[in-house]
Amino acid sequence: MKGIIIAGGAGTRLRPLTYTRPKPLIPVVNRPFLEYQVALLKRHGIDEIIFCTNYMADKIASHFGDGTAFGVKMHYAIEETPLGTAGAIRNAQSHLGRDSVVVLNGDILTDFDISSIVRFHKEHRAIVTLALKEVPSPSPYGVIITDDEGRVREFREPSEATKKMLAANPNVEKTGVDYINAGIYIMEPEALDSIPTGRPVSIERETYPKLLEQGAPIYAIASDGYWLDIGRPEQYRQATNAILSRDISVDVPGEWQALGYWAEDTADIDPTAHIAPTVHIGRGARIAAGASLIGKTVIGSNCRIGANAELTDCILEKDVIIGEGVKLSGVILDDGSHVAAESVVTVPAVFAAGSVLAKGTRITAGTID
Repeated sequence: MKGIIIAGGAGTRLRPLTYTRPKPLIPVVNRPFLEYQVALLKRHGIDEIIFCTNYMADKIASHFGDGTAFGVKMHYAIEETPLGTAGAIRNAQSHLGRDSVVVLNGDILTDFDISSIVRFHKEHRAIVTLALKEVPSPSPYGVIITDDEGRVREFREPSEATKKMLAANPNVEKTGVDYINAGIYIMEPEALDSIPTGRPVSIERETYPKLLEQGAPIYAIASDGYWLDIGRPEQYRQATNAILSRDISVDVPGEWQALGYWAEDTADIDPTAHIAPTVHIGRGARIAAGASLIGKTVIGSNCRIGANAELTDCILEKDVIIGEGVKLSGVILDDGSHVAAESVVTVPAVFAAGSVLAKGTRITAGTID
């Protein structure tokens, strides 16, 4: 069995973080996101993987190469124009032969038991098996209706307008439980054969409903474990928090320190700095005297944190410089940003790569100085 990771999206909802890199390579706790997915597939015995890529495809290929460094074999199926989920899978079929395939959407952080889903698929002789995730109802995701044996009877896909409305209003009254498509599929070659070529195809709106009409054996199984779609900045923060809180079982780079936090090799941390146990410090970072890193905070590689700076629930990508006495809360700073001394930012904000905040800048609720 082989693996497919769909990683072609432009990541528009995560801008400005995706201006300089594709969404699947955004670091989550100092590790490019796709590495978590590759590790998950490898853990379950899948060591040949095809990336379906489009936006900044060269950067994904450059990072993973032939897969040797990650203990797997990598292939790349590049879309000249976006083909939709099903179209992307079909575009990768030349790398699969007639093997079965595990498909992952490239923006899902999960520790689902892939092996148990594959066993269920084989036991039921399914042409397609979908992993399901239980969520409160109503949800902005497509809902799957099954019978008592797990055979899919209906796909209820909300309109784009409904998805946006529900996603924008977290206070909608919950009326029960839905089972949603978790973006993990086991597919037989016959299912891929049914996907048209040469045009965009939606797997949820076209491929699966058509197979159902034909009476094909499509099954679904609810899975336990952590699951999150990281499509928006607030979900990017959630993913970071889940890893730092150990709500999901994944490996993170670096080692757990005796004082109670993660740090990678060559990090230089002054002994007078205060570091909370839910902090991760990347390779080559330098934390000066009296600095305070608390909450769910990630310091990227080669960052410089000035004396007496205070960072709470912040994410710093690589090469960020924080001046003396800076106070930040809920801030995401992309590569190479610089916050000069005595600046204060106490509202959630995302700053693009290379951003510069001058000395004494203040961004607080209702105020920008």
